[in-house]
Amino acid sequence: MGRVWLFLAVLGILFLTATWATAANPASDRQHIVYFEGTAQELEIYKIYGRQEGPTIMILGGIQGDEPGGFLSADLYVDLSLQRGNLIVVPRANFRSIITFDRGPEGDMNRKFDQIKEFDPDRGTVEIIKNLMAESDLFLNLHDGSGFFRPVWESDMANPSRYGQCIIADTEVYTHPDSGRVLHLGQEARKVVDMINKHIPEEKYKFHFSNHDTLSPSSSHLEQRKSASYYALTKLGIPAYGLETSKQLPSLEMKVRQHNLAINAFMEIYGVIPEQPRVNLAPPTLHYLVISVNGELPVAVTDGQTLLVAPGDTVEVIHVGANYDRGLSADIQGLGSLNDIRMPLAITKPTTVIARRDNIAFGQIRVELLPPGSPSPQLQKTEAPLAVQAEAGSLQPTVPASLPSNVPLTNSVPDAPAIEAAPAPQGRYFVLEVDGQRVFLKEGGKLTVTKGAKVRLLDMKSPQPLPSGTVMNLKGFIGRPGDTTGNDLGTSAETGRDMLPRFALPGTKFPTYQLGAEDGSNLIFKAYLEIQEPVLKSVTLEIDGQTKVLALGRRYPVKTGSPVLVKSVSLEGDLPLVKPRFTLGGRVFPPNLPQTVTMPAIAVSLAVFSEGDLAGKVVLVPSS
Repeated sequence: MGRVWLFLAVLGILFLTATWATAANPASDRQHIVYFEGTAQELEIYKIYGRQEGPTIMILGGIQGDEPGGFLSADLYVDLSLQRGNLIVVPRANFRSIITFDRGPEGDMNRKFDQIKEFDPDRGTVEIIKNLMAESDLFLNLHDGSGFFRPVWESDMANPSRYGQCIIADTEVYTHPDSGRVLHLGQEARKVVDMINKHIPEEKYKFHFSNHDTLSPSSSHLEQRKSASYYALTKLGIPAYGLETSKQLPSLEMKVRQHNLAINAFMEIYGVIPEQPRVNLAPPTLHYLVISVNGELPVAVTDGQTLLVAPGDTVEVIHVGANYDRGLSADIQGLGSLNDIRMPLAITKPTTVIARRDNIAFGQIRVELLPPGSPSPQLQKTEAPLAVQAEAGSLQPTVPASLPSNVPLTNSVPDAPAIEAAPAPQGRYFVLEVDGQRVFLKEGGKLTVTKGAKVRLLDMKSPQPLPSGTVMNLKGFIGRPGDTTGNDLGTSAETGRDMLPRFALPGTKFPTYQLGAEDGSNLIFKAYLEIQEPVLKSVTLEIDGQTKVLALGRRYPVKTGSPVLVKSVSLEGDLPLVKPRFTLGGRVFPPNLPQTVTMPAIAVSLAVFSEGDLAGKVVLVPSS
């Protein structure tokens, strides 16, 4: 038992090391960003940059989770390489709805782009999608619609009220009031329709253009004014379309292929030169789940095995090993949420861990309780899978079978940097470190940081001695998985990914979390940590010797070939950028400002990022 357990543990560690190394060193032509990681709202974004400058097309799939043709088609473009232009791909905009195969468990997300309530669970995702649209030159929203759209009535399933097999736009021609840009949506959509239909031999499956005429008060589609495509068109002034295949097509593969035809046609029109993605709809297969018990060395548990733990042990699913890399979730039945990856949960009764790809359950393991006094964790089966046995003879484990999970806790952190933002205050306060800068947070006070900032919890100070059992607890942050004391002293919170949204205080404009000095159930004193999304206020440029301050979203003409000195950027609230990153037309330039860039012969976005989040952009357009 011991050798098998150790071998599976080593296998899990080796696999995780390779996976994390890949994630930490992405190829220079692409960027992978994950929001709400390990939750049912997990949002993965892929940015693919071509070798040559060109337009940026945004592909959005899965905003309604019961339309798999759209999100499976979008998923195929993630691994694409580009010769020219850029792609922003969001394969699964509404992961919760995909897992449940529902149009929208929290309501239709595609009706939340006009207004959305402050505490709507979809609010964060909607705002991120809006920011991504602002980086784009074309927006494509992928759907599976009912029936077959036809300009005139043919039957109950083929008529002007149906959605399937069409390209949808909100109007025939649109002139954006701010930029004056004229968009010939109908003309462009018909061109795409003609390109698609050359590859569809069956007349009944051919595409058509559907003008929803959403801007007209007499439109029968006024609800579309709340949609993502309407927002992109009217607020950002970029062409936006809904691509609809029919739910009545005979196979899922046909839906995916026809979405691909539409996307490829738009890419050809816009000059984004790709490699053709392949369709892979192989059934998902679970290889193993990598699981840590009580924060110790992970074990790789194969499909059908049973993991034995002691009552109260904390189980954390770290990774799902399968024949797919995306769209994966693990659900510990009766605990947590729909997606419990990287969520330490205490086991008090037998349960099952279900692995899913999108809405399809494709594997499971059992978790059973050991008799009192037994060591844990253990695997019930004593033989490794055949594939593992074949490799076991050549692998020499060199790591211990377990690691200590209890880290000694003290009332101070001695190795904090000496830099201090201000003199220590009077009374009770917390000592923190924000991105290397020491900060004192008074009792009842609030510290505002940029999302993505690293906050280290250093110390608690009080004129009166604190009880010996006092802990420093940042609610919504799990500093030490498996630690039931709630003591976060000495740990660091990555505010862009470590905070659990459900613990944010209600009624606050920005996510705000309580930081407390606690002795058991007694709250001795508290303060608050507020986390704000980075929002660009302005970019200061120097062009032809003149200083120009461009506000968020501003378009400015620059002579082709002219040098543009990017002097500084400013965020709303005068917050600092976290790990700043700047791009011009999708190309990265050094983050240490000022920097000089050259104006190309095409319109380009000068985008500002903070810890991978788009803060905003300004647009430079060529002038003669």
